[in-house]
Amino acid sequence: MSYYDCDFAPGALEVKVSDLLIATPDFCDPLIDPGVHQVLKLLREQQAMDAAFACEVVDGQRVTHRSQTTLRAQFIDEQAEPLEMAFCRQVLNARVPAGCYLSAPVVVNGGVYGTLYSFSYSPDPAIEARDLKKLEMAAQLAARLISERRPRPAPPVAQHAAAPVQHRGEARAA
Repeated sequence: MSYYDCDFAPGALEVKVSDLLIATPDFCDPLIDPGVHQVLKLLREQQAMDAAFACEVVDGQRVTHRSQTTLRAQFIDEQAEPLEMAFCRQVLNARVPAGCYLSAPVVVNGGVYGTLYSFSYSPDPAIEARDLKKLEMAAQLAARLISERRPRPAPPVAQHAAAPVQHRGEARAA
C-alpha cells in the first residue's frame, strides 16, 4: 500500500461536473438547436471554413468562460485563455501548426448560447481578420435561427382594469 502526502486535505477538494455539448458540420448533439448545425454546414460548403460549436452546461445552466467580456468574435491567446483554448482544441480536435484559433459567441436574447470555434492557417493578418469576421457573421446567423424557432413570451397581462374607452364628442363622467 502506498501513502501519498498531499499538500491539502482531501475534503478541501471541490468537484464540479459539467457537460460539453458539441456540434460540427457532420454531427450535432440533440440538445443543441438544429440551426447551429445548419450554419456550420453552410460555413464549410460556401466559405470553405471548418468550424465547430461548444457549450458548457453546469447544473442545467449554460455557462461561458470567455475571458474578455465582449460579445464579439475574438482571437484566442493560448496563454491568456487556457479554458477556452481547451474547449477549442477539444471541439476542433486539431492542433494548428501555424495560424491562430478564433472564437465567436452565439448570443441569443442577450445571453451566450454557446461559442463557435475555428482556426486560420494563414499568417496574413488581413486573412485572419476576414476569417474572424466570417465566424462572427456565422454566429449571428445561428443566433437568428435559434431566436426564430423559440416561442416568443406572451405580453404581460395588465394588473389593473382598463380605463373605459372614450369616443369622440362624448364627455367623460366624473
